[in-house]
Amino acid sequence: MLRQAIDEVIDPARSKRFTLREIEKTEKTYLGTKIEILLRHTLGLERGTKLDLIIDGVQVDVKNTVGSAWTIPNEALGHPCILISTNEAKALCSFGLIVIRAEVLNVGRNRDQKTTIRKSELRNVHWLLRDASYPPNFWLSLEPEVRRAIVTPRGGTDRVAMLFRLYQKRPISRKLVVALAQQDDPMKRLRKNGGARDQLELERIVILSGKTQRKKIEELGLPFCRPDEFISVSLGTVRP
Repeated sequence: MLRQAIDEVIDPARSKRFTLREIEKTEKTYLGTKIEILLRHTLGLERGTKLDLIIDGVQVDVKNTVGSAWTIPNEALGHPCILISTNEAKALCSFGLIVIRAEVLNVGRNRDQKTTIRKSELRNVHWLLRDASYPPNFWLSLEPEVRRAIVTPRGGTDRVAMLFRLYQKRPISRKLVVALAQQDDPMKRLRKNGGARDQLELERIVILSGKTQRKKIEELGLPFCRPDEFISVSLGTVRP
């Protein structure tokens, strides 16, 4: 859920940005909203009338931070709050619960009359997850010149082809293909008959599906792929 929210806000294929550091300040605010929406959908919860969502009839606020502090509004006083933190550099997240009371908050407030939780009061957070790993940012695993080469082509098919050309023998998720293709039928950019597979076969590079070609992937000694993943390999580099 966090990976999806962050990737959609960064939007590398359209924005040519790859990390949270590159997004605008207003977008960081929207990231919190995005996570709240996806959390509500993932858990099948109702939207709140006063706060972000309702759990068992109780109004609950949701706050995310990419740093170490959560901004708390006045209307959250007396209510439970879900605290979420995301650390993109380490791909670690935390998810906890706290009831917002005056004594757990700092005195100082910003222009919107919002404040933060005192560091000493974080001991009162009931952490369901603490520094738990989540799927890392794919783009951070690549060298800057490789990232630019993948997103530079104007056509979705060319971007997908470049991805599988430069990032071989490692699983690639379907979501990443969809993000790069940016088409009504994104998986068409991967198939034959005009897709990336046609381009790469001319270079003796094949794209295999974790759903339909698992046996072939094993025979070639390639890493395990989930059903929603693909992997490419140059036929000149596989073991006999």
